[in-house]
Amino acid sequence: MSRHVEKEKNFRRIKNFFKRELAKAGYVGVFGVASFKAVYRDLMPIQKSKLKDICGNRFYDYMKNGSIICIGIAFPEYAIDCIGTDIARWNIYAKEYQKINRLLNSLSMRIAEKFGGIPIPATIEGDVCKVTHVEDYYGMTVSHRVIAENAGLGWRGKNELIVNKNYSCALRFASIITDLPLIHGKKVENSCGTCAACLEVCPFLKNKEKLKDYRENCRRYLNQLMESGLLDGVCGKCIKACYRYSIFRDSFKLR
Repeated sequence: MSRHVEKEKNFRRIKNFFKRELAKAGYVGVFGVASFKAVYRDLMPIQKSKLKDICGNRFYDYMKNGSIICIGIAFPEYAIDCIGTDIARWNIYAKEYQKINRLLNSLSMRIAEKFGGIPIPATIEGDVCKVTHVEDYYGMTVSHRVIAENAGLGWRGKNELIVNKNYSCALRFASIITDLPLIHGKKVENSCGTCAACLEVCPFLKNKEKLKDYRENCRRYLNQLMESGLLDGVCGKCIKACYRYSIFRDSFKLR
């Protein structure tokens, strides 16, 4: 068996397993693979250190031949439409956010166990309450957005989220580090163009070039939402804007 055929076979096996398990749970999503070296190159320094810690003594092996599998699960449409409404309905989105994170973490662990690898969880729920500045987040995990981008699952939108051609940025991600031979995706061209739907709905994004650190403004706003009764540190306004009002609104489709 040639190396390329082996990579294709491994890719299909893992993707098919993921899709089957996802369908059982009633969700749709995306699957891709990035070069470990390419991801490491694009991470901020503190996250490079985190990735080294996760890999331990296997780090240099992964740098030579490693891959990072990226799995993404799309939000259901009804949850996206609850964003920015009253807190009771907004919490439907927050609960879905938590549910998808738990499913991603379960699937990443199962893929790692079945095919070999190290899972990188989607998130640690409640993180927004554990930090005093947005920079505290950066060393907690490795950016799944960088992994998804290098796996070719979408481009980096103006809201800094991954915009997928089918599901907009209404996706959550988890990842699995592996040395299994796999086909790697490639970055796709940014297609936002002149669209500013996500910027118009969020004053922090709209003024991110003027603010000292718009992400910190975002974190403080999330705290305010939680103080008002939102169940988790989520907002989602820019996601809803991209899905419902962007130039691609007629081509995006969630369940």
